[in-house]
Amino acid sequence: MTDRSRPTTPAATLPATAGVPQPFRSGPGELDVLLAERAIERALLRYARGVDRMDRDLAASAFHPDARITLGGTVADRDTTLNVVFALVARRTMTMHYLTNVLVELDPAQPDRARAETYGIALQRSTSEPPHGNIVSGFRYVDLVTRRAGEWRVQERLTVSEWQRVDDLAGQWPIPDASLRGARDGSDPVSRPWPPGGPGPGAGEPDPHGGS
Repeated sequence: MTDRSRPTTPAATLPATAGVPQPFRSGPGELDVLLAERAIERALLRYARGVDRMDRDLAASAFHPDARITLGGTVADRDTTLNVVFALVARRTMTMHYLTNVLVELDPAQPDRARAETYGIALQRSTSEPPHGNIVSGFRYVDLVTRRAGEWRVQERLTVSEWQRVDDLAGQWPIPDASLRGARDGSDPVSRPWPPGGPGPGAGEPDPHGGS
């Protein structure tokens, strides 16, 4: 039986939208975060391209001039570290740095500071050294990134080694002579200037000159 002497509390009612996915609504704060993340990722990518194309200025642009970098157990300033890196890659015939997972965490207390953790794989090849000159390595960059004068660059970098293996010469397959090859002297396809009219028709747009 129901005790009618006690007041009854109506059951909690769920809003009509409960359980229904709601559209994402971005505000000024969310847009600032996205722009900061993208700017930081671009700085990281400039370093990777700069090393692989042996463009020192491009690689340096990822860091503030007074940045401190830990690499191979040594802590040094930006220019000293780049001296070591470019001396190493000059002894290789090819390097490729793949940057994969990138997690950027903005400091809620300091809007001009962030931490970025980047997973990467690097390939190094050489024909003038024993097989140990051909290396595949896994690493992480743990970076303190700061914004100065509106530009995000790395302030401090810890290079964390995760694994290494030998990519011996016997297992390599030659690239056909007719294939377009990468270059490290400014003649690489990515270094070519835009044509006079810009980059050309966008993806999926017809070529006004009749090209296929």
